[in-house]
Amino acid sequence: MRSILGVLALVVLGTAAWAKCDHPFYPVREGWVWTYSSSVDKNPYTIQTLEVKADRFIQRFTFTNFGFDSRWTCDARGLTQPEFAPSGQTGLQMKFKTRKATGVVLPQNLRVGSSWSYSYEASGEAQQGNLTIQMEQSVRTTSKVVGQESVSVPAGRFTALKVESTQTTRGTMTMGGRSSPLNLTVKSTSWYAPNVGLVRSQSEQVVIELVSLKR
Repeated sequence: MRSILGVLALVVLGTAAWAKCDHPFYPVREGWVWTYSSSVDKNPYTIQTLEVKADRFIQRFTFTNFGFDSRWTCDARGLTQPEFAPSGQTGLQMKFKTRKATGVVLPQNLRVGSSWSYSYEASGEAQQGNLTIQMEQSVRTTSKVVGQESVSVPAGRFTALKVESTQTTRGTMTMGGRSSPLNLTVKSTSWYAPNVGLVRSQSEQVVIELVSLKR
């Protein structure tokens, strides 16, 4: 997104890449930066899109004390993340390998009544101080657009599609030589506005809202 194309031919190519990856409710545009607030951490965080190609792009998440890159792919079905493991980490130590990923995170033809799923299997470890946490997990998320409504956030008021999701996690977590089962189900609601993207997301414990969008 930070690329400045000075040659007409490159501009044309870049526009073609955007057209391939772009989404009406999840813009994939170089130079755009989303700032969000979270009820968990009062400090805002940003998401920036980088290296937009014809069939892939990168999102850079920057928090107060750490950051990471998330790699996406795009095709006629929509947008997806082929790997659970973040890359380009700063202030964060995680090593994960994705064995399998199916479905899409966000389908291309998003409208009221749309339903879809995304699943992945991953294993690896995370370092927290002197403690190593090993995890083996299988995650499945099912989503459905249940309506369209007006929603107000710090960035303004938007007419957005309302998406209800259920994420189920199964697996094991090993810490200090002791293993515990992972058996979690999280229900969430998200709102996506056209030509803006995610404007609000909430679950039982977390609320995320769009503070600003820099185009």
